[in-house]
Amino acid sequence: MNRRASMQLGINAIVILIIALAILGLAMAFITNLFKRGQSQLGGLIERTDLPVHADPSNPIVFDYNDLSIKAGDDGKLVVSVYNSDFGDNDVYLEMTNCVDAGGSTVGTIGLGAPDQKIPRGMDAGYKAIITTGTTPNGNYICSIRATDDTDEVSQQVFINIYT
Repeated sequence: MNRRASMQLGINAIVILIIALAILGLAMAFITNLFKRGQSQLGGLIERTDLPVHADPSNPIVFDYNDLSIKAGDDGKLVVSVYNSDFGDNDVYLEMTNCVDAGGSTVGTIGLGAPDQKIPRGMDAGYKAIITTGTTPNGNYICSIRATDDTDEVSQQVFINIYT
């Protein structure tokens, strides 16, 4: 009888262990799924709030900085927010249209690179732009940056200081 009791105790322990492992596995699957779902929802919120500035109908193009300092020969970074009130469903792109120095002379060696994108009507969207200085000499410049879809456009000016 002693052997039978110990055998029964061993079988009970194995059954309890199997049930405990099954519950642990279900709990881990539930928590993992919860974190995956939360991460995808939170990712959308972070992406929207990642933009440090927001354009609106009264300011259709806004920069994160209005004064840029860029070392000669290097590239600068600029975050631009553009509001779509007239662009429709067309791709909107950014371009550097005009740069002048303190004497009013046009400088054509400062450039801007940013990908095109569609902006839903009544919304703003952000661009991460690269400002290239090329062979532009040291000095202060005022440049116009234009957002356009080749039919409508908005523009804003930015100060660029190039130093060594």
